Amino acid sequence: MLVDEYSIVQRAKSLGYQAEVFSVKAKSLQIKRGEQFYSFNLTDYGYGVRVCKDGKTGFAYSTALDDKVLDLAIESAKVSKEDKFNVLPSPEKVEKIRLNYFELDEAKEKAKEYAEALGEVRSFANVIGEYYDFTVSQIKVVNTEGIDVTEERSLGSVSLVFNFKRDAFITPEFYEGVTVRDLSKLNVEKIKDEVAKKNEIYNRRVVLDRKFKEAIFTPKAVASFLSPLLSYAVSLENAYRGKSTLKEGELLGDKLDIYDNPLIEWAPYSRSFDGEGLPSKKVCIIDKGKVTTFLSNTYWSRKAGKENTHSSSRSYSSPPVISSSILDINVAANAEDDVIVVDQVQGVHTSNFDTGEFSVVGSVAWYDGVAVREVVITGTLKEMLKGIIGGIGVKDLKGNVYTRSLKISGINIA
Repeated sequence: MLVDEYSIVQRAKSLGYQAEVFSVKAKSLQIKRGEQFYSFNLTDYGYGVRVCKDGKTGFAYSTALDDKVLDLAIESAKVSKEDKFNVLPSPEKVEKIRLNYFELDEAKEKAKEYAEALGEVRSFANVIGEYYDFTVSQIKVVNTEGIDVTEERSLGSVSLVFNFKRDAFITPEFYEGVTVRDLSKLNVEKIKDEVAKKNEIYNRRVVLDRKFKEAIFTPKAVASFLSPLLSYAVSLENAYRGKSTLKEGELLGDKLDIYDNPLIEWAPYSRSFDGEGLPSKKVCIIDKGKVTTFLSNTYWSRKAGKENTHSSSRSYSSPPVISSSILDINVAANAEDDVIVVDQVQGVHTSNFDTGEFSVVGSVAWYDGVAVREVVITGTLKEMLKGIIGGIGVKDLKGNVYTRSLKISGINIA
């Protein structure tokens, strides 16, 4: 007997359960060039099954879809704690956006072009690793309540890890990369420009001989530093539990607008629907400095009595959780480039996410065009948000953040 997503949910329904199948079918090409050359063609299939009944919920996953995975989900539900908010969502109309732009055969040819173009940097940089990763996937969500959505997504990335060997010192390792849905927007010249820029700045490296209360964080630094802290703080689950440093209606100045926007078609982490099959929304998190909305999924919106922002994220091996998609940060481009610039940050995982307090290392930074040794950056998320003075340059997409470089006061750098 053929077993597919529909037969699984029908069987669950006949047993009196709400059920949902989240499936992923992905094919990828991965190329790594370092001391050795590796090339992989991978195929990945995965199925996550979630069930709900009488306020109890269970979950199981497998790389093959059969009745056993449903049985395991039901068994886990029987021993779970009853909670009346454990229900599956009903369908809402999904407006599809285009997320599939290439096939793997095309990506394989493009990888050769990218490698040839990036070969030029080896004449002046020590390239530690060169990575090419291309994936075409199909995401599907089906449940007993009528949700039945599918879409194909493509994702391509090129990245370099490198340093420079000087007579007196070896520089830190730098990371530069570009990730896109559409290969026509994958511009490796941006990577080459950044390598050349770091080569020029890191001709020498000095000890910082003064303290700063202001700094400029590049989009790359914002993505690795501000994004994890902010994504945690704007989760409705964390706000409900009293674990967020932000409060609804709180004012953080008047220079800042932040949206969670999964509808930017060409951007990684864009999507037509979330991990529960509900239509993606552009959500205003902070409006003119005022905290307006926390991101939610079905469970936490019901529990907290708030609007569901359809911000569920997941893999097939996990139940849905609340997560930001693309943090679209908007500030006026009116700041001057006259302070220390931080481009890479390490140690964000050591921060206190509940209070927003951090003490991290700026591993790549410069002042007045001269590289400085590692600096320590201390402060809080709220101070950072309140201290945003303005933006510099054009918006760029790094990780899941779309922003200008941000000039921020109210922090300590030494």
